Amino acid sequence: MASQKPVIVLIHGAFFAPVHYRSLIEPLRAQGYVVLSPPMPSTGLDDSAAGKTYADDAKRLLEYLVPYLDEGREAVVIGHSQGGIAASAVTEGQTVEERKAQGLKGGIKAVIYLTALAIPMKGATLMGLLGGTPPPIYKAEGPFYVLTEHALTPQDADLGVPEDTQKVLARTLVHQSKASLEAPVQFTAADVKAPKTYIVCSEDKSLPAALQEEMAKGTGCNITKVEAGHFPFLESPEKTKAVLDVILGVAGQ
Repeated sequence: MASQKPVIVLIHGAFFAPVHYRSLIEPLRAQGYVVLSPPMPSTGLDDSAAGKTYADDAKRLLEYLVPYLDEGREAVVIGHSQGGIAASAVTEGQTVEERKAQGLKGGIKAVIYLTALAIPMKGATLMGLLGGTPPPIYKAEGPFYVLTEHALTPQDADLGVPEDTQKVLARTLVHQSKASLEAPVQFTAADVKAPKTYIVCSEDKSLPAALQEEMAKGTGCNITKVEAGHFPFLESPEKTKAVLDVILGVAGQ
């Protein structure tokens, strides 16, 4: 079964949804990959997201992925932005090496962090990395963080994506569980027992390239760089292709 193309698991970032990653998902499926990209429990518009953390996200991902692993399939996990935390957590006990030691088939063969939180230290939190204060693009509201006008107004957001795309995003982004940004990470990128690649986006203003490289080096990732902002898959076909080329290269190893 290992000769089959690996299953691709794509984990969206905070405030986002799988629909925003079509430019990655559809080309991968067109090349014959099974792509799993469920919405994360920590993201949404109703109270079901309240209190949810990366652990809930990882649990949902395993519900989708484990049936494929039990069939002997291998998988490549990709985490974007905050999705990097769940990308690490979902590998616990599920890498090819770990499953083989348990007498099980299949497993996660590699992890890719796309300008993502490859947190190196147990007990760290996203909010801690931000200095304990939310950036101006979101604010606390009950059990959620919600986006502010700075995130939703094209001239203020400075996302590096076309203005018409930003307008669509403003209508489709959702809330994020406060707990998901404040929960201490107990399984880190340094704990992942599979080859790791970090795609550093050199023009990212949300997660500066220096911090990306620090996390990548601190967790043993192979580093590749793309000249793009935080959302390369929304910026241009050329930048999307650069990300896809990395994914396909890792998947083909």
